[in-house]
Amino acid sequence: EKGLPHYLQRTTDTYLERFGHLAKLENKIIVYTSEDLSSKIKEIRGDLPTEVFVVDFKNNFEQLRKEITDIQNNPEYQAKINPSQIKNPEYWNADYVLVNLLKSAFVNRAMPFVDTELVAWLDFGYCRSEDTLNGIKHWYCPLSKDKIHFFTIKDWKEGTYIQDVIANNDVHVTGPCIIAGKTMWPILEKLVYHNVNELIKNNLMDDDQTLLLMSYLSATEHFELHPLTDGEWFVAFRDYHVNTN
Repeated sequence: EKGLPHYLQRTTDTYLERFGHLAKLENKIIVYTSEDLSSKIKEIRGDLPTEVFVVDFKNNFEQLRKEITDIQNNPEYQAKINPSQIKNPEYWNADYVLVNLLKSAFVNRAMPFVDTELVAWLDFGYCRSEDTLNGIKHWYCPLSKDKIHFFTIKDWKEGTYIQDVIANNDVHVTGPCIIAGKTMWPILEKLVYHNVNELIKNNLMDDDQTLLLMSYLSATEHFELHPLTDGEWFVAFRDYHVNTN
């Protein structure tokens, strides 16, 4: 509501509605949320296998939040950003950036509750409509458990600078869906945090999409890329599902 275009304005109810579509999956789902939404999420899931972890987000991660805030408020950083992109939350909202940078950390903290070899991160609002589920009840995605799987909308070109990627909101790797074997998630977390520190050293900051790209570029052997076509981001249940019936 801070003068943002309509497509960037999303209420809590918007996300709960979208999660309602995702929640129809029979797969085990682990959710990180705030205390006030915990019971609502359990109600939406009903009897389906679910773990809900409450995070006191506002009172944790103080140091990293401060570092992100200091960079976002720095005039030198702001001057680097394309003026047409500056209203996007990754350039001014530290909490938005922080929660996106923590995806791999959240997955790794949940591992004691995971009973499959392949683990997926999906954004809470991944299913913007029920059609995104593609009619499936149990998602089975037989990708290699020895790789980290990213979904891309643009190929990396040699000679491109990360500063330009950040300045122009130039997305290569999408963030709403990440899939990896259980043993690969700790590798991704280490790569993400290494690259967060690299950005901080250079008075730069961005959300997960740039950090995922940097992680891939710094250790390509750990990754498998899956190009998305026709500008569609939310196709995991359509293009990466095998019916086992």
